[in-house]
Amino acid sequence: MSENYLLEIGTEEIPHEVLSDTLAQFRELSRQKLEDAGVAYAALTVWGTPRRIAVRLDQVETSTKEKVVEKKGPAVKAAYDAEGNPTRALLGFLQSNHLQPEQTEKRTLQGAEYVFVSLKEGGKSVDSVLPGIFQNVVASLSFPKTMKWSTGEFRFVRPIQWVVSMLGAKVLPVEIAGLTAGNVTRGHRQTGSSSIPLAEPSDYLASLEKQHVLADPEARKTKIRRLVDEKAAGLKAGAVLDDSLLDTLVNLTEDPWVAVASFEEDFLSIPKEVLISEMIEHQKYIPLVDKEGDLLSRFLVITNVPPTPMIVDGNERVVRARFRDGKFFFDEDRRRSLEDRLPELGNVLFAKGLGSVADKVARIEKLVALLAKPLGMEAALPNAFRAAKLCKCDLVTGMVGEFPELQGVIGYYYALASMENVNVAVTVKEHYWPKFSGDALPSLSEGILVSLADRLDNLLAMYSRGNWVTGSKDPYALRRQTLGVIRIQIEKKLHLDLGALVEQALPLYRANLSVNEKEYRSKLSEFITTRVRTVLKEFGFAHDEIDAGITGEVSDIYDAYLRIQSIHAARQTEGFKNLSVAFKRIKNILKGQKPGDLSEKLFSENAEKALHQAWKDSAPVFGKALGERDYAQCVSILTNFRAPVDRFFEDVLVMDKDEKVKGNRIALLDGIDRLFADFIDFEKIVTE
Repeated sequence: MSENYLLEIGTEEIPHEVLSDTLAQFRELSRQKLEDAGVAYAALTVWGTPRRIAVRLDQVETSTKEKVVEKKGPAVKAAYDAEGNPTRALLGFLQSNHLQPEQTEKRTLQGAEYVFVSLKEGGKSVDSVLPGIFQNVVASLSFPKTMKWSTGEFRFVRPIQWVVSMLGAKVLPVEIAGLTAGNVTRGHRQTGSSSIPLAEPSDYLASLEKQHVLADPEARKTKIRRLVDEKAAGLKAGAVLDDSLLDTLVNLTEDPWVAVASFEEDFLSIPKEVLISEMIEHQKYIPLVDKEGDLLSRFLVITNVPPTPMIVDGNERVVRARFRDGKFFFDEDRRRSLEDRLPELGNVLFAKGLGSVADKVARIEKLVALLAKPLGMEAALPNAFRAAKLCKCDLVTGMVGEFPELQGVIGYYYALASMENVNVAVTVKEHYWPKFSGDALPSLSEGILVSLADRLDNLLAMYSRGNWVTGSKDPYALRRQTLGVIRIQIEKKLHLDLGALVEQALPLYRANLSVNEKEYRSKLSEFITTRVRTVLKEFGFAHDEIDAGITGEVSDIYDAYLRIQSIHAARQTEGFKNLSVAFKRIKNILKGQKPGDLSEKLFSENAEKALHQAWKDSAPVFGKALGERDYAQCVSILTNFRAPVDRFFEDVLVMDKDEKVKGNRIALLDGIDRLFADFIDFEKIVTE
C-alpha cells in the first residue's frame, strides 16, 4: 500500500535572494536521488517560506524498484588458473559482489572473453532508504554563503531549528544537523503556534494555513496579486509591480498582507526614477501611479502580519527619511553643471591597468569618431561627442553615490539642468541601454554611437589586460555588454566591420596590452563570434543553420544575421532538403579530387551541358547579389539549381572511365561548389 512522505527543514529566516534557487535545487536533487535509488511515487512537490523548505512525495511505493545489473569481471584467462580453478582476481571480484563462482557466466567482448555476473538490486523497503536519501539531499544543497552553529560541523544557509519526517502517519527517523526528526512543525513566528503536531503528510498545508503560514509560494503570490489589485483599484491607481519585485515579496513573507502608506507630495519634485528606485530596490514597497503613469504620493507595503497604524507609520518614516536624503542630493548636485565634474573622473579608477574613468571617457570619444562614418551617422557627431564627454559625470554626484542603479538617469536630469541639448541629455541616459536582455535600445543616433563605443571600450580594454571570458568566469559582465552590441547592430540594421574597427582602435589600447597582439585579436574575434552564435539561437534560428551560414569568424554582425535569416527562409521552401542532399553529394565527390581546367568541348551529356549553362548564367548574378548583400536573390539563385543538379546526378556518371571526361565533370562540380561556398556550407545542414 502506497503512502505519502513529508520532509520539512525548519530554519531561521532564509535570505529572499536565495530562497527560490534553494527550492529549485531541493526539487531537482530530490528527484535525481529518488530516481537513482529506485523510489517510485506519483508526485513530488516542493514548498518553501523564509522559515522552512519542504518536500512531499505522494503515493510512495513500499519498496524500491527491482532491477538486474550486469557487472563485468576479470578476463577469463586471468580469472582461472591452468586447472580451471578461480584465481585471486576472480575470488576478489566475487567477494565484493557477495556471489559464488557458479553464479558467473562468460561472454566475449571485443574479441576477448570476460567473466560477467548478474546482480539483483532494489526491492528494499522505502523506510530504510528515504532517510539516507534526504540526508544526502539536504547536505548537497549549495548556497553563496553558509553558516555553522552550535558545536557541530554541519553548514547550511541559516541554522536549522526543527525537522519533520513522516511516512504516512508514522515518524520516519532522520537526523539532520544533529536534530532528530519528529512530526511537529511550527506556525507563523508572530501569529501562529510554535508547536503543530501533524497527523500525516497530507495535513501539512492546511495545518500551517490555520497557523497563518502559506507554505506554497504560488499561494502567497496569488494572495499578494489579489490584495494589491484590490487596494490599487480602490485608490483608482495602478501598481508598479513587476515579476522580480513580486518574487521578492513572496520570499519575504509567510502570511502576506497589504497596507496603504503615503508621503508628502513635495517629494514628487524629485525625479520619479529616484522615488521608484528607493521604494522598490531599497524598501521593497509597491509604488502607485495614476492613469497617465505619473507617480502618486501613496504606495503599498506588503507586511508579514495584519497591518496596524504603527506598522504604516514606521514604513512612512523610513521612506520619508530616504526621500529627504534624495532631495538633498538632488538639490546639492544641481548647484554644479555636469561639465564641472569632469576633472573628478580622473580620480575614479576604471580598472586595474586601464587608468581612470577620465581615460575611459577619452577612449569613448575616439571610438565614437571611428564608428560614425561606417555607420553613416556623421551628422550626429557634435551631440555624440558632447554626450560622450559627459556620459560618466553623474558617477561622481551625490545622488548616484546613494542610488548607483540610477547612473545615466541622473545624468539625464542633470544634463537638462545644465542646459545641455536635449539629444545630449537623452544620450547620456540611453547610452547604458540595453541594460538586460529584452531591454529597450538607444532611440537616437547619438545614443547608438555612444552606447556602442562604451560597450566596445569595455570589451577591448578588458581583453587588452588578458581578462578573457571563460565558461564560468565573466567578472566584468562582458557577455552582457557584447549582447548589447549585437542587439543594436541587428535590430537597428547596422553594418559594421568589427575586425577593421579593432585594427583602427588598437593604438588606444596598445600601451595597456598585457598579451601579444596576435592573441589579443584572436581572443576578441573568438569571443564575439561565440556570442553572435548564442544570440542567433535566441532569435530562433536552428544550430545547423547558424553553422552553415557562419563558416568563419564574424566581423559584420548584421551581415551574419541576414545570412542566417536567408538560409532559414530557404529551408522553408519546397525541395531545400533535396538540394541540400545534392550539394552534400557534390562535397563528397570532390573529397580527395584535384579539379583541373574546365572545357566545354568535353561535355557530351545534355544534363551536364544544362548544369554548366546554369552555372555560367548564375555566377555573375550571384556574385553581384552576394556583394550587395541581397541574400534573398542569393537564395533564389541557389534554389533554382535544384532541377539541373538533380538531372545531372540522374543522367551523368561523374567517375567516367575517360579520365579527361571525369576530370572535366569534377571541375564543373567544383565550380558550382565554390560559387555557393561563401554563402552556405551545406555539409552543416542536418537533413535527417
